[in-house]
Amino acid sequence: MFYQNFLKKLIKTFTIIFLSHLFVVSSFAAGGGGDDSKQMNVKSNYYYKAVKLINKNSYQAAIDNLLKAEKTNKKDADIYNYLGFSYRKIGNLEKASQYYNKALEISPKHKGALEYQGEMFLTQGNLEKAEANLKKLKKICYLGCKEEKMLKESIMKYNKGQKSSY
Repeated sequence: MFYQNFLKKLIKTFTIIFLSHLFVVSSFAAGGGGDDSKQMNVKSNYYYKAVKLINKNSYQAAIDNLLKAEKTNKKDADIYNYLGFSYRKIGNLEKASQYYNKALEISPKHKGALEYQGEMFLTQGNLEKAEANLKKLKKICYLGCKEEKMLKESIMKYNKGQKSSY
């Protein structure tokens, strides 16, 4: 009798877990809705091409692709973050700053934008602002994250008079 009740409860629990899992998976499969799929593909193609170009240090070509991606999606913080990154890498800190700010306006807890903006602050000699970004990252990444680690490492190098590799 004990085992029958135990088995019934176990089956009931697994059924609930299984159905919950199905519900969550089907919610993700439903998609975001509202976007024209053609626009989404254009953004994705340009965006992913830009990421590949960034990985090859082809920053100007990446900027060209990111600007095209931005035309189809003006609410994507990742696009603005990579625009900021690319402009920083070619030495245009004014534009880099504008795009990091835009990324953080859309997504104030964007870890990549906070880290890269912190790098830009170090390039500008503004240790205080870089440390403020590190403080934000520590709050967001309470268990730690690569962005926090990278900015912390760059601040340590900066304090030793060394240049960051990011």
